[in-house]
Amino acid sequence: MKKQKVELKGKKKELAVILIGMLIVALFFSGYSLGKEYSTTNIKANAKIAEPILIVENSPELEINGRKEREYYDFRVKNYRENGETTQVDLTYYIEILSQKDEAISFKLYKEGKEISLQNNKTDIMKMKKKDMQEDYYKLEIIYDKTKNKSIEDILQDVQIKVHSEQMKT
Repeated sequence: MKKQKVELKGKKKELAVILIGMLIVALFFSGYSLGKEYSTTNIKANAKIAEPILIVENSPELEINGRKEREYYDFRVKNYRENGETTQVDLTYYIEILSQKDEAISFKLYKEGKEISLQNNKTDIMKMKKKDMQEDYYKLEIIYDKTKNKSIEDILQDVQIKVHSEQMKT
């Protein structure tokens, strides 16, 4: 009986080695492989960048000497050039008046003759459409109230008008 047990153990080992060998050979011929893939894609494009056009035309510098209580400064904002070329994108913009804080000096801004509200010396956002020639006329009224001036010295300050623009999201 001992001989049969030894023969059976040897046959089991032989069978296991043959099965493992066959599995290795099967995997080798199955085409399964481990590796990394590297690929590149080249995309070429020929595109033009849309050109925003926003032009601010203004009057010459204005010097206020206190003889008049009110002075006016005219300027305009447009979205086209003199050759007729208009902006290629929709734009938004707002106007900001930069000056030092002084109780004696205040501002009012008019668009096409109608007063525009100013909050912290800034207007609300306005729009300019692409391909439509648009020109907005503005008049800045600078008011000097001598009764509110507490200083004996002259007021020396610059007032700047800035137009901030941004391309609209489509």
